Amino acid sequence: MKKSIIISLALLLPLTLCAEITKKEDINKDNLYKFRGSMLQYVDPGVTYSKAPKGFKPFYMSHYDRHGSRYLLNTPQYNDPLTILQQADDKGVLTDFGKDVLRRLDIMAKDADGHLGDLTPVGQAQHRGIARRMVRNYPEIFNKKTTIVARSTTSHRVMASMTAAMMEFSSIDYNCSDFDRGYMNSEDRAINSAKNSRERNAAVNEFNARHNNPERLMCALFTDTTFITRYVRQSSSSRAGLAGGGQETTSVNVSTTDRSNDLYTKIYDIAANMGSHTYLGFDLDDVFTFDEWYDCWLQNNLYWYSVSGYNDLTRNIVPYGHATLLQDFLDKADEAIKNGSPSANLRYGHDTALYPLLCLMEVNDCAYAPKDIEDLANKWVNYDIVHMGSNLQLVFFKNKKGAILVRALVDEKEAKLPIECYKDSKGVEYPYFYDWNKLEKYYRDILAKWTRIKAEL
Repeated sequence: MKKSIIISLALLLPLTLCAEITKKEDINKDNLYKFRGSMLQYVDPGVTYSKAPKGFKPFYMSHYDRHGSRYLLNTPQYNDPLTILQQADDKGVLTDFGKDVLRRLDIMAKDADGHLGDLTPVGQAQHRGIARRMVRNYPEIFNKKTTIVARSTTSHRVMASMTAAMMEFSSIDYNCSDFDRGYMNSEDRAINSAKNSRERNAAVNEFNARHNNPERLMCALFTDTTFITRYVRQSSSSRAGLAGGGQETTSVNVSTTDRSNDLYTKIYDIAANMGSHTYLGFDLDDVFTFDEWYDCWLQNNLYWYSVSGYNDLTRNIVPYGHATLLQDFLDKADEAIKNGSPSANLRYGHDTALYPLLCLMEVNDCAYAPKDIEDLANKWVNYDIVHMGSNLQLVFFKNKKGAILVRALVDEKEAKLPIECYKDSKGVEYPYFYDWNKLEKYYRDILAKWTRIKAEL
């Protein structure tokens, strides 16, 4: 009961995401949460929507949703920082602040034990809230007469996200199967080599080196920073015993390495994800200065751009990796329009599909490609694109004459699409509403372009 009360209160906090980019010099305690980047927790945006043109009523929704807030994915993300600080404490080289960070990391590691990658209670609440607002905002679509089809990947956190959402609908056909993997979360093989190009890796590594500054934090954690800058690692070589009944150690190799960068980034990962665990009653916001939060976020932001967006480092082809997902949106929309009755296609998956989909569809500024990656954060910011629970909703409207309009919502906020807005017969423009026939042609042309590019690779 206590956990659910804390979660409910957390969702009421004034953390509404805004479209304005927060500059480094403008960071304060009230907007610091943004710099959790891709691990930012989802909250009700609390927005109102533009009115549809006269005579147009909603009848269909097509949707893709990333799973909600979760635990980190790998044991070393929790255990490596914890082990290092425990060893430092045993040697008596932790500051009082370092001891307090150790205490919090220990609580977090114990909470995560057996839950790697799992959806948290916060994540469940996020998806129930998103689904609840769908029903509230579009009763014409979500009612007992509606055909609702929901699909998820086979990831347990994604299945749990979908299940949480389904509790808000009265009738639905939902399933999770590898049968749907081809469009839900399967990247085109031609993209993989581009994402792992030597040019991309070198540029990202050089960028990270410029923005990774662990020295202050190491001094704050350790009374003797040589503990971490000359961290002792031991490895033993062994051979089978003479009787084959065990291992006989033949030598011990001792080496030292600077673990400060690794410790710094892994603590950031835990700190950035603490919004997924509001029920624990503490955070790690104070571990980093505002400047350090910003620089850590810059690295997170560049990573997602480099594996999702249009950029020369990956031959400007990465967004096409999930072209099959865009095609599924188009094909299922055509089916829904032909059928005519209220319906919805709900998809539950991953950031690795949603990021490139939004770039491919040129939603808002997702197709932005800076000449210099140092300028990326001036326009492309992942806290306004994809984080925990992020979603794309395409809402379709029609009138009695059969004209079709569509409105895009990213994280439930009205979004811009790459063609001109709809104008009625009197020349009145309706922002955020787009003629579906024109928009579909634009996107079909993108898919055709990818077919040509792929043939030349």
